[in-house]
Amino acid sequence: MKEEISKLLKLTFLIHFFVAILFGLMFTVLIELYVGVVGWPYLDPIAGRILGAVFLGLAAASLLSWRETKWESVKIVVQMEIVWLALAIVVHVWAALTDVFILILWFQMGLLIFFLGAFIWFYYDQESAKVK
Repeated sequence: MKEEISKLLKLTFLIHFFVAILFGLMFTVLIELYVGVVGWPYLDPIAGRILGAVFLGLAAASLLSWRETKWESVKIVVQMEIVWLALAIVVHVWAALTDVFILILWFQMGLLIFFLGAFIWFYYDQESAKVK
């Protein structure tokens, strides 16, 4: 039975922490600048700052998970990440197909897909190791 978190999952949490901090601070503090630089067609500073707060919360969860050693301590965080990332990808695809077709959208989607794949892989790797 594999109860320990793999080193790669810990590294994924750490990378996710830094990416989420970057986007969280950007959306919370610099939303107007971000919208202008990337050419985003809408500006709602309140919604942007709320999204920034979400990213900062996810960053905190990843940092706390990185510090853990047992799978059962981080399992729900991984499950939450899988749901969040899948929904975020759906929203990005919807935006790309309906009215927002800018380069940053595809970059963000690439990051989301990368983390979704990683978290799904680690979830099934850890859960299948428990059965053996």
